[in-house]
Formats: sequence, C-alpha cells, structure tokens
Amino acid sequence: MEIRHLCSDDILGICRLINSELGYNVSYEDLKSRVLQMQEDNNYMIFSAVDNKKVVGFIGLQICLAFEFSGKIMRIIALAVSHDFQRRGVGSALIKEAEKYANENNISVITLNSGLKRRGAHAFYEKQSFYKKGYSFIKKIN
Repeated sequence: MEIRHLCSDDILGICRLINSELGYNVSYEDLKSRVLQMQEDNNYMIFSAVDNKKVVGFIGLQICLAFEFSGKIMRIIALAVSHDFQRRGVGSALIKEAEKYANENNISVITLNSGLKRRGAHAFYEKQSFYKKGYSFIKKIN
C-alpha cells in the first residue's frame, strides 16, 4: 500500500468511498469540481491510500487558524477507508501522514468532527490519541 498526494485519477475512487463508507450522496462531477478547487488552494491537502492501483482510503485536510489555539491548526474534513481494508492499518497510516504534514508545516493542533452515530470511528480516533472536546453543530443555509 502507498500513501500519496492526491492524483486526479484518484477522484473517482474517493467518490466511491465517500458514498459507500461515509454514506453521503455525492456525484462524481460535483466532487471533482470541489477537489479541483481544493487543489488550487494551499490551505487544503488530500492524501490517497492506494493498493494495487486502487484507492482504498483517503484523508482530506484543511489548514486554518482558530481563536483558542496559537499557530495554525489542521482539520480533518474527511477520512474514509474501504470496508475491505479496515482494521488493516490504512486509517492509521493516513493519520500518520497527516501528522507528518502537520509537523513539517508548523501546525500545532489537529481537529475533526465525527457523526454521533459513528461509534466505530470514535473508537478509532481515540486509539489515535484524539479526545472528545465538545459538540459540533451545523445549520444549512438555503
């Protein structure tokens, strides 16, 4: 398995993971448009986990500032691993790559949101030394 910076050929595999593993309904065209915008913006980074030329996982990152922390922080905005590759170290390898990127770019904190019902994901993140800090709220406009 290889962890690499996103290649444009990876977008279809990432779209499949978003829909199958995260349960979202995202079209390839919409995702491709957003990913291309992210690639143009230095505040985003996407890593793919590839096994035998197939995308089996990915992590999307956003670098920003926060009021409560000094320096830059990094948000994990998406992390998914194919069901067939879960519990095989793929998610951990993606987190380690994110941590390496954070260290190389003077980022002091990594944060993320996870759905209330994703208990397996919560256990995974706690195993990676993340801790619960609070609740996440969302309000859709239009």
